Amino acid sequence: MSSIYNKKNPEEDAKEGLSKELSGDTVDLPKDLSPHSDMLTLEKSPCLLKPIFLCVCISFGGFMFGWDVGTIGGITNMQSFQAYFGTITDPVTGLKRFPDLIIGLLISIFNIGCAIGGLTLAKLGDFKGRKLGIIAAIAVYWVGLQLQVINHQKWLQFFFGRVVTGLAVGSTAVLIPMFISESAPTKIRGSMVVLYQLMVTLGILAGNIINYICLKSFSSQPNDNRQWQVPLLLGFAWSVIILVGLSFTPESAQYLMLKRNDVQKAKRSFSLMNGIDEEDEKTYEFIEESMREKQDMLKMGKQQGIFEFITGKPKLGLRLLIGVLVMTFQQLSGINYFFYYGTTIFERAHLDPYLTPIVLSGVNFGATFVGIYLVEALGRKSCLLLGSVGMFCCMMIYASVGSFALESVSSAGIMTATTCVYIFFFATTLGPVTFVLVSELFPMKTRATSMAICSSFNWLFNFAISLLTPTITSKIGFLYGYFFAGCLFLSALCVWILVPETRNKTEADINRIYECTNSE
Repeated sequence: MSSIYNKKNPEEDAKEGLSKELSGDTVDLPKDLSPHSDMLTLEKSPCLLKPIFLCVCISFGGFMFGWDVGTIGGITNMQSFQAYFGTITDPVTGLKRFPDLIIGLLISIFNIGCAIGGLTLAKLGDFKGRKLGIIAAIAVYWVGLQLQVINHQKWLQFFFGRVVTGLAVGSTAVLIPMFISESAPTKIRGSMVVLYQLMVTLGILAGNIINYICLKSFSSQPNDNRQWQVPLLLGFAWSVIILVGLSFTPESAQYLMLKRNDVQKAKRSFSLMNGIDEEDEKTYEFIEESMREKQDMLKMGKQQGIFEFITGKPKLGLRLLIGVLVMTFQQLSGINYFFYYGTTIFERAHLDPYLTPIVLSGVNFGATFVGIYLVEALGRKSCLLLGSVGMFCCMMIYASVGSFALESVSSAGIMTATTCVYIFFFATTLGPVTFVLVSELFPMKTRATSMAICSSFNWLFNFAISLLTPTITSKIGFLYGYFFAGCLFLSALCVWILVPETRNKTEADINRIYECTNSE
């Protein structure tokens, strides 16, 4: 089928022009030479400041997830919270509190909501657009916050509020990385998807700081409910900032082409997100490639059945398995063991239970900037492998010191330092790169559903760890760390054997990787 745009072949012009400038007839031109290669466009490189700003606006939705992670562990550990909602009376102190299982349930049920939201509410992004899907999620988030803050000492109402906010956050966890992956310029796509994780880490840090401030500021009165209500109420403010940021961003150009068939809006969106003119050659190349992909999707049928992920080509079943595994191992690394229960863990290690998490989340946030560089410098596979091995070593040291040398004078310092290094590895590798890989791994026809399935496994294992951690740590203490170390060892093997490198590859390039394996 001939192109709908009758333009002169720019690749031939480029090669002809460059050949005239080179002396001799023995110079071999690169096969992939185009007017957009680095050799020819040094003076025409698009300004990336605006695309980066727009990606930052989109990625701020990750702050909601980070805010919950950063606040909920501290909130449930506050005496004011337990006095308000507690179901039993401590026989030693005479104060109301929760059993360990209910604490675990209040924290972890959020992840069940996230899993459901990623599989259901996120589908709105396919029907109404990525932007409207995120806006709808924020509306649901508001309902969840209201249920948690406005209640009458009903812990079950707080519980259901956690489920509802989970629906919203689970939806944005699918839509935002997908939105950025579809919109960001290819050369910086990985770094831009990492912005989502950066916002998550910023939310965790901010949440820990606010918990500490509220605990100290509202301590003059016993059991002051503002200690835990203020962090929850601030969630409304952050969600409004997200809405303001979205007002600056265009809808995903890929969505506009493949789902809406709106060429003009797709051109405007693509040019804006790539910092180029609407009539730029790259814009037309994108439109033509999208039209070819649209035809391929129509040939394979509009509806994708469950067996498409098993029998579909090129190797959609294998890709889904890889996505599920990397998402699962991200949780089994044990990262939320620290972020959800840091206040309890460090109290047992004789450290400040509210100040230490601020240090750790600060390391997490700062290290994510390094991750923005490494994801492009080293590639996706190398980052995941490096992170799994590094975190394995740290967790082995942490578990050993905590289990066998906790009373040592230097144990607190060693455990804190080891945890900081562990979090540094996570923040630069498994934390952000997992989302980058999964957002790039699937073709457009199955991307939304595939990412939702992968994310659901992430949330489900997050739920299991969050629910069981209080009970397990009360039984075996720091020996729990050896379980996470074993999972990290398996993660390294999985990455080494199964994960492909997707850096600087288009969707067509990734499809060709699996087409080659099909033919072998």
